Amino acid sequence: MRPNKKRHLFYFLSDFFSDFLSDFFSEVSGKAKGLSNLMPMMLATGLMVFLPGFRTSNESTQWAWPTLNSGEKITKHMAYTVSYNHKHMQANWVAYELTMAHTMGAAERESRFVIDPIISPHTARTEDYTKSGFDRGHLAPAADMKYSEQAMKESFYTSNISPQRPGLNRGIWKQLEEKIRDWAPANRPLFIATGPVLNEPLEQFIGYYNRISVPKRFFKVILDTAQPARAIGFVFPNTGSALPLSSFALSVDAVEQITGRDFFPNLPDIHEASVEKSWVPKRWDLD
Repeated sequence: MRPNKKRHLFYFLSDFFSDFLSDFFSEVSGKAKGLSNLMPMMLATGLMVFLPGFRTSNESTQWAWPTLNSGEKITKHMAYTVSYNHKHMQANWVAYELTMAHTMGAAERESRFVIDPIISPHTARTEDYTKSGFDRGHLAPAADMKYSEQAMKESFYTSNISPQRPGLNRGIWKQLEEKIRDWAPANRPLFIATGPVLNEPLEQFIGYYNRISVPKRFFKVILDTAQPARAIGFVFPNTGSALPLSSFALSVDAVEQITGRDFFPNLPDIHEASVEKSWVPKRWDLD
């Protein structure tokens, strides 16, 4: 499925609308000029109904889902799509989209994890992580789901967690999640795919009720449909690190080589090749 031409028209009109109002406010009185500084908030809240990135369903992200390997299938939630791996009892990947509006809602953080109600056979249990020494590491972070109580609830399904060492989950992994929220535009979505690296030998396991593989590494890839489009990837060892985020940044092509997956496969070929083969440091405020 190729990106819909109407979708790109919406992106153009949103950019035009934002630029027009900003220019208009900046040309009038000081008070009106002050209002121009409120544009990001206005676009993220009062005008969010017009923005293509703000939706109550993730159906539109299908063209950006990673490819499926043999025997894999997907489960679609409102907030994210997941390919669950019952051998390793965690996701192959979780994919979702993010705009500024998604991060600014009032949904309160959930207090407990639960089995994913629509994946069969069942997903891991939260008790499998108890006293394991590993955190229940979110793949799609809860702080990206503030726009909806349902989205927040889904982020605490055990299909959306992997065993992460506290140093990773509470450290540089969290730093990247916060950075991505800073990147999230008001007038278009970022497309994000994230998960554990499962295509390498895994020798450590946790779980009382289920046998959960402990990944050695985790990945994230981010696509921004700006003009020109940009993309970046990250691979982290499952441990804490004091190194800067830039030390773990890679091209999407490099992450594909590590994970054995094709990300954003339905981009037009000419764009996929140019966007995925490299990342340009000056286009990303990493450190």
